[in-house]
Amino acid sequence: MIIPAGYRVLVRADAIETESDGGIILIQDEKLERAAQTNGTLVRIGGSAWDGEKPWAEVGDRVTYIRHSGKPIIDPETNEEFVIINDQDILSIIVEG
Repeated sequence: MIIPAGYRVLVRADAIETESDGGIILIQDEKLERAAQTNGTLVRIGGSAWDGEKPWAEVGDRVTYIRHSGKPIIDPETNEEFVIINDQDILSIIVEG
């Protein structure tokens, strides 16, 4: 389990599509594409996030965050990939429908 410290939050970045439904290759370098990823799901919130202000995002929200922000990290228990970012790097909540 990864628990973000201080004002950081843990985000599960959206999966990157490498091929279209028709079989067309969409990206050449998945590592570069992952670094430029900007959407994901908020998984955990650090204890000092939003510095006493009312949080504008909650666990489970799909969010947009600043491109190239944060640190990629892999959960050693599940091998799942996440990004730890500063709370202020969340730009918006994605509401579908």
